[in-house]
Amino acid sequence: MPTRKPPSNEPAVDSADALRVIRTATLEPQPWANGRGRTREIHCEPATGTPETITWRLSLADIEEPGPFSQFPGMERHLLSAAPVPLQLSVDGVVHDLRHTQSVSFSGDSDVVTTAVDGRAQALNLMVRSGIRGSFELLRGDMQLPVSAECTTALVVIDGIVSLGGRQLMRFDAVLPGAGETRLGLQSATVVRVRVETPVPDA
Repeated sequence: MPTRKPPSNEPAVDSADALRVIRTATLEPQPWANGRGRTREIHCEPATGTPETITWRLSLADIEEPGPFSQFPGMERHLLSAAPVPLQLSVDGVVHDLRHTQSVSFSGDSDVVTTAVDGRAQALNLMVRSGIRGSFELLRGDMQLPVSAECTTALVVIDGIVSLGGRQLMRFDAVLPGAGETRLGLQSATVVRVRVETPVPDA
């Protein structure tokens, strides 16, 4: 995980309750510590957290050659192959051949190695603190998708035509819902719904 800093192009908002659009292509890529890839941080909670204190983190990784992943004890990880390039991972000795939009989940303590990559693979990476639930859900087709913070933490465009309030969203752009509800227009599109849920303690 690279040294963290807030995304330089993160749009200013009037309040923490405002919807935000993150233009991922304009985020500055940070090199991995081992030099085998790069990461663009889409969002992190808290924004000023460290790897030891963050609750969750969503990022887009460029994986350019085989090699090991860093370990993050105390975290759970969810990785989705976001480019039409085959990506093969070994997780604690178990091989996973990921095709476009396929995903795998594993512990931050796991020994993970990229064993094969054909070209430049890209992966959507969600890390959550152990005890917090994180998930990806693929949404495909033509629809007006309701978007609210009650059911969505973030939405990430994978392909197709996607619009929000008259603005066209590009590949890998992310939407972080605000307090109200809006709609995302999909035309022959694929988006990933990202959910981060903190379990409610029993009464």
